[in-house]
Amino acid sequence: MRKKLLYSSMILLIVTSIVFIFWTKSKDSKFVVPVINSFYSIFIDKDYSKMYKYADFNKYSQNPNLSNEGKANVAHGLLDNDRHWYGEIKRHSIKSINWRGINKRSATVAVIALDGYGNEQTYYDEVIIKKKDEGWFITEYKSGSPWRSMKMP
Repeated sequence: MRKKLLYSSMILLIVTSIVFIFWTKSKDSKFVVPVINSFYSIFIDKDYSKMYKYADFNKYSQNPNLSNEGKANVAHGLLDNDRHWYGEIKRHSIKSINWRGINKRSATVAVIALDGYGNEQTYYDEVIIKKKDEGWFITEYKSGSPWRSMKMP
């Protein structure tokens, strides 16, 4: 009887874990992936005025109560140099999204850009995505740009 209870508990634990993993992946596809894709579309187009919708870099500002324009300006200041060093970006793709807590994910994003000779080069960025009251936001960015000028902790 004891073995039966132990086996039943283990099976229940395994099934619960599998369901939780699939549920998390489903939620990530629905909420996290669109944030990453929108962030990179804006980053590639250098349209920082819309960055406040997808990134929250408030911790890098002395003023924690920034307006949307202020948030966009902080993002522009932090990301512009890296964007410059990438040069002509052809596309990006999400390579992995890892669970770092209930409301936190880390993602590895491949950025494909042309080098000075017109050859495609792949660089890997790492971003941290957190859920806040209003939704999911990229809160940290570690560039894979050729000069790796920006490393946000």
